[in-house]
Parts: sequence; structure tokens; C-alpha cells
Amino acid sequence: VLYWLGRIPYVLGDPQTAVEYAKQSLELAERLGDEALAAPPVNLMARAYSLLSEFAKSAPLIERSVEQMRRLGNKTEEASAAAYAGWVLGNLGACESAFQYVERGLHLARDIQNPFTEAAAIFFHGVASVLRGEWSQAITDFEEARRIADRTGDLFRVYIAKLWQGWACTRAGDPGRGRILIEESFALSAQIGTKMMHSYGKANLAAALVAMGELDAVVPLCQEAIRLAEEAGDRFGKGLAHRMLAEALFCLDPADPQKAESPILEAIRIQQEIGTKPELARSYVSYARLLKAKGEMEKAKEHLSSAIGMFKEMGMAWDLARAEQAIRELQTAV
Repeated sequence: VLYWLGRIPYVLGDPQTAVEYAKQSLELAERLGDEALAAPPVNLMARAYSLLSEFAKSAPLIERSVEQMRRLGNKTEEASAAAYAGWVLGNLGACESAFQYVERGLHLARDIQNPFTEAAAIFFHGVASVLRGEWSQAITDFEEARRIADRTGDLFRVYIAKLWQGWACTRAGDPGRGRILIEESFALSAQIGTKMMHSYGKANLAAALVAMGELDAVVPLCQEAIRLAEEAGDRFGKGLAHRMLAEALFCLDPADPQKAESPILEAIRIQQEIGTKPELARSYVSYARLLKAKGEMEKAKEHLSSAIGMFKEMGMAWDLARAEQAIRELQTAV
């Protein structure tokens, strides 16, 4: 009962309440020495902590969950947990491990012929691809996850797949398609009754509008994303929203980059705190652009160099190429 009292708010987008109930459930199960009872709250805590952007807390729990489910012979939950590990470990910059776990989950899901778990595993392969900047692969994954979820009537999976596909489309150079997908995802979330990941969606809708040159609504949209993230305790989404706010302010008034400095520094602070390395490196690139506009060339070079090192370490080829181009342009300007 304690587990399900946590699971319901988790699905509705209230991870803090989910953690509180899952902890109680796990404490009771461990006092009883019953691993079968302990396994569900371990899994739930891992997921809820990740939605609170507590990736360092989530990682050992999700890896524990994978092994618990394997020992219990629960291939469905083992597959699901392994796939979810792709999101958690990907944020920590452990990209190779992230893909290994996701592929393990996908193999198991197909082995047991469970379409719900297969759609989830393909979705998380797409998420790991977004974190590494492999946009075409991510779009393919989200399309496939949506196709399977549509067939099984899994509206929640369709919702989050559309939201993340919108992000990938915008970064791949198709912000018009990205905007449509994100707006469709919001309509679905209203139908389901969840606000989970709304802050991500608002921030990435803002990114699509900036890319399309529709700047009027961007600042309020970013501010709404920040508010939603604060309500949900979602620091990952809050960091994204602050970076997008900085980029929007810079686009609105490129002659005064100072206006954008406070939100980008807040994004960097949050991302350093939660340890989401891919997005932190991307924020360094964004900040370097502002520093260049301010004439602070050496400082801009330092941030680009840090980003380049991180992109190389994580195998983020798309982002690496753009950061290297930016540092070449910087050196030419100097």
C-alpha cells in the first residue's frame, strides 16, 4: 500500500511525495527481510530521485533495481529498470554505460515480447541519444516508441515521446516540427492529467520559437518553465529553462549581452550542482557566446575549452564539432 501511495503521485508528476512513501515502503520491506517487497520501492525511489534531478542518488538505486529484478526473475521490471538507467547514467556523463543498460533492457523486452516495455526501452534509447546529441537516432527512436505505444493505447508513453521528439527535431534543425510535437504533447498531458516533464517541454518550446525567430512569447514561456520546475522540484528542467531564458534575452538584444548573464550563470550553477554533464557542457558553450559578445575573449576560450574536453569524454560528436568551430572563430576574432 505504501508503494502504491508513492507510485500514483510519481505518475502525476509529484516525485517528492513519491520518495516519501517509497522510503517508508522500503524501510518496512527491509525490516521484514523480503527482497520481493523491497524491489518495487527501490525502483520507484530511483525514478523519483531522477525527476528531482538527484542523479547521484538515483544511479545506485536504479542499478540495484536492475540486479534485484534479475535475481527475482522479473524480466519485465529488469528490462524497464535497465532502460531507465540510460536516462540516469546519461545525465551523469556515463554515456557508454547508459547505452549498455538501455540495450540490455531493449533485448529483454523483445525477448519477453512485452510491447509496453519495448516502447519504454526504445524511448529511453532516444533519451540517451538526445543527451549525447545524436538527434537523428533520437528522432527514429521516438517515432518507433510512439508507434508501439499508439498500438497498445499507452497515451503516457506517446505523450513523453512526442515531448522529447520535439526537442530532438528542434536541435536537428526542424524547429517547426519540434513546436508542433511539443504542443501536441501538452494536449495529451492535459488529457491524461499529468504535469510530468512540463518544464522540459516549455523550455524546449521556447528553443523552437527562438530558432523560428518568434521571440515575443519566449521570455514568459521560459519564466513559466522555471515556475513549473520549482513546483515539481525539478532542477534539471530549471537549468534548461534558465539557459533558454539567457539565449532568448541575448537574441532579443544582442547589443546588451549583460542582460543574459545572470540566467546563464544560474543554469551553470544548477547543472554543476546536480551533475548533469551533457547539459552543463552545452551551457558552457552558450555562456562563451555571451562572453565573446562582451569582448571577454580569454574567459570565453576557457569555457569553450572546458566544454570541448567534456564533449570528447562523453563522445558527443555533434556538440564537439560546434564547440570546436566556435573556438576557431574566437581565435580568428582575437
